[in-house]
Formats: sequence, C-alpha cells, structure tokens
Amino acid sequence: MNKATFSTRLLPDGHLYCPEEFAQKKNAIFKVIVLFDETQAEASEHDIELSAINDNSTDFLSKEELSYYLGLEDL
Repeated sequence: MNKATFSTRLLPDGHLYCPEEFAQKKNAIFKVIVLFDETQAEASEHDIELSAINDNSTDFLSKEELSYYLGLEDL
C-alpha cells in the first residue's frame, strides 16, 4: 500500500481540504491526525456545538458500511 502525507485545512463548510491528486483516487483510505499547539486555548461550548452540527450531515453510512463497522466489535 502506497502512503502519502499532506497538510490540510478546514474548509468553511466543515470538511477537510483534499488535494485534487488524492481526491480522485479509487479505493483511497484516509487517516486523519490532528495536532494542536500546546498554547492553543480549549474549545468553548459554542465551538463544540458547532462541531457537532457540522459532523451531523446528510452523509450517512450505507447499510453495508454500517454492517462492516458493527462487525468489527466481534473481532
């Protein structure tokens, strides 16, 4: 499996930016690692609520994906 690392940024709609050369790859698997500066202030309640709203989009798992992830608990 080939691996590539790139930096990204948060887009206004709450999604992460993906460079075009990676976005068009079939069967691409992304692992997101978030690094925070130690001097960064903690998230406010408003930030947490806004994050929850952005995460609760219309992009739901298919039945196949849901079955797969629920099946992982058995392993």
